[in-house]
Amino acid sequence: LAEDGRSGTFVIGNEEFPASLLDLPAVVESFKTYDDSALVKTADIGQMIMVRDPGDPAPNTVEYRHGLTPPMKEARKRRFRREPDLNPELVQRVERDLLNILSGGTIGNVSLLKSDYWLN
Repeated sequence: LAEDGRSGTFVIGNEEFPASLLDLPAVVESFKTYDDSALVKTADIGQMIMVRDPGDPAPNTVEYRHGLTPPMKEARKRRFRREPDLNPELVQRVERDLLNILSGGTIGNVSLLKSDYWLN
């Protein structure tokens, strides 16, 4: 294992291969059956070890974008909500106005009109 804790060497027999520890874009559940009819959850899997050929470059990110199966290709981009683009100053003004209203202030004491919140 290297100093970063995410790269190392995979040894099988006399051969050595570079390996990297990568985070999966979503948690995968694994199941096991004892009687071929009922499934029992055994683990939540959030990381995988990628073993590469000796000449292949190491991944430059800590998250593997594609998941484990073909339907999960570009999973982070296609299946998860993007971070909202918020203006920090607007959030602070809204918070101040809400605290003013909750502390007994009136709508006349609010520094901005409702329509001003939706301009950005």
